[in-house]
Amino acid sequence: MPQPIVYIEIGAVDVVRATVFYMRVFDWQFADANNTTYSTFSSGDSGIGGGIYKTDTVKPGGGMVPYIYVEDLEGCCARIREEGGRIAVAKSAIPGTGWYAHFNDLDGNLLGLFKPDAG
Repeated sequence: MPQPIVYIEIGAVDVVRATVFYMRVFDWQFADANNTTYSTFSSGDSGIGGGIYKTDTVKPGGGMVPYIYVEDLEGCCARIREEGGRIAVAKSAIPGTGWYAHFNDLDGNLLGLFKPDAG
């Protein structure tokens, strides 16, 4: 079964400035618009949510990280390695929410995996 993209992260040199931009342009709602390091957003009832993270620079082409929903995070990481990808950030907790990992595909693109807590 295809695994959906469920979350995106957008890199920004100035998180507060970026939240104002996305609020004004797309009317996204931010839970913590004045946070200078990470701010979560909702893009509406039919859209996916995400976060804006603090970074020193944004590479040409962007600093966006899409997160793919998986039920078996460890198994997916193993398949990524088997197919020639690289795990960039090992399985890590998001307290009260679930687990994530980052990986690089064959061309070096950074993507995330997300597994919610059982419950």
